[in-house]
Amino acid sequence: MKVSFVIPFHNEEKNVGPMISQVTHYAMKQKDKWDFEIIPVNDRSSDGTQKALDSIAKKYTFVRPVERKKDTDAIGNTMGKALLAGSQKASGNIIIWTMGDLSDEPKTYGEIVNKINDGFDMVFGSRYMPGGTWGSLDPTKAFLSSRGTMLARVLFNLPVHDITNAFRGFRKSILEHISLESSGYAISPEFAVKAHLAGFKLAEVPTVYYKRVEGVSNFKLWNMSVAYLVIYAKLFWKKLLS
Repeated sequence: MKVSFVIPFHNEEKNVGPMISQVTHYAMKQKDKWDFEIIPVNDRSSDGTQKALDSIAKKYTFVRPVERKKDTDAIGNTMGKALLAGSQKASGNIIIWTMGDLSDEPKTYGEIVNKINDGFDMVFGSRYMPGGTWGSLDPTKAFLSSRGTMLARVLFNLPVHDITNAFRGFRKSILEHISLESSGYAISPEFAVKAHLAGFKLAEVPTVYYKRVEGVSNFKLWNMSVAYLVIYAKLFWKKLLS
């Protein structure tokens, strides 16, 4: 088993070092001695993010940065493209998407991997299942993101409670069977719904969300909500026609 941590960074120069250190520390202290790599993706940053990544990559061979420069067709957030770029470079058979703003609970990494090893194909870090918490997330964002999953559960009969958060682990082989089109935040629910409809086994483990300390969020609530509704409509229509 090899685990690839894919981490998108957009203007996160202050978080690059702490985030990679956090992941490295967790992975190295596992009793079963994980074989792992870290794929940090610099997603069109205009600050010192790339410089920070290059410096860390010189020290650690398991840190393999990807640089995404400006897209001529990019509109708004491109986290989806960053996650896919990192996933394509990943050499592990298990991929974990975790955010570069330190919002994800590291202890959840091991619980995700254990669930995948139990036979599941995609496992979500869930803030809204029993035992999970949205912690310091803004209440409005928490309400809308949880309702986004509730809608997906109704439309597609999903067995999990938090698909709007990108934090998850999955078998890399899934990407051979699913085509993802969302360039921004909507990749999170799109990937979940498509995997479920394709017959892959979904599971979840409880996690907690931490509000960023450094940097500025690129999160736009209205844009996110519209993007989710659009992808749900497309997938539900396709489901009806199949």
